[in-house]
Amino acid sequence: MFGHQRNRTVLFPLYRYSINIMQQKTDAIVLKLQKFKDNASILHLYTRELGRTSLILYGAQSKKKGNAIAYLHPLSIISIDVNIRNNKELNVIHEVKEEDSTMDLLFNPIKSAIAFFIAEVLLQVLRTNERDSLLFDFIRNSILILNHETKKLGNFHIAFLLRLSRFLGFQPTFENPLSNSFFDLKQVEFTSRQPTHPHFLQFDDTKKMFLILRMNYRNFHLFQFTKAERSEVIDKILEYYKIHIQNFGTLKSIYVLKELFE
Repeated sequence: MFGHQRNRTVLFPLYRYSINIMQQKTDAIVLKLQKFKDNASILHLYTRELGRTSLILYGAQSKKKGNAIAYLHPLSIISIDVNIRNNKELNVIHEVKEEDSTMDLLFNPIKSAIAFFIAEVLLQVLRTNERDSLLFDFIRNSILILNHETKKLGNFHIAFLLRLSRFLGFQPTFENPLSNSFFDLKQVEFTSRQPTHPHFLQFDDTKKMFLILRMNYRNFHLFQFTKAERSEVIDKILEYYKIHIQNFGTLKSIYVLKELFE
C-alpha cells in the first residue's frame, strides 16, 4: 500500500540460553515500551502470529545497537524474532527490525497525540494471544494511513474507533432510523421505544449518530464539528466501548486530543 523506506535491523544478545527454545518470527505493532531493568525494557505488542503479547528487549539503548528505542514508539510497525519458552512468562526478543517507517507519528505532534490515543485504546481492548490477521491488517493499514495523511486530522480517532468496533463485534447498525427513534447503546440498535436503562441516545443525537456512522478514512475530514460537538461525539463512543468491553478504563490521552482539536 505504501512504499517502504530503508529498514533498520538490530540484533540483541540471548540471555540464559536454553535448548528448549522455539523461535518465532512475526510482524508486530508497538503499543507501549516500559522500562524493566537498566539494560532491558518490556515491549507490549500486538502481533500477527502471537496476538497480544509482552516481551523482554535487552540492550536496546546501548550505543552499539544504535539506540533502537528511537523507533520503538507507540504504533511503530516492526518485525521481531522472539525466543519462546513455554515456562517463561516473559520471553526474549532476539532480533527487531523496523518494518514500515512511521516517523511522522513521532515528529508530528498532532499525529503523535493520535497515536498515543490509539495505542492506549488497543492496550485496553486487545487482551488475548489469539491470532487475528484481519484485525492486525486493519490496525496496520490505519497506522500507515495516519502516518501519510495530509488532510485535517481532527476526526481521525473517531473514524478509527468506529471501524475498530466492527472487528470487536459490536459495530453499530447502518439501518436508517425512524424519525422518532432512540439508539440503544447496549443492544446496538435503533428502537422506537425508550430503553429502560440509561445508555441510549435521544432523538436528535440518534440522527447525528446515524450520519457519523458513515465516517471512514476517505471522508473523515469532511465532517465539521464544533469543539463541544466533537467532545460529545467521542465521549459517547467511549461510553459505548465501556458498555461492550469489560473493565474498559479512563483514557488519559483523550484530554490531550480534546485540547489539540479546539
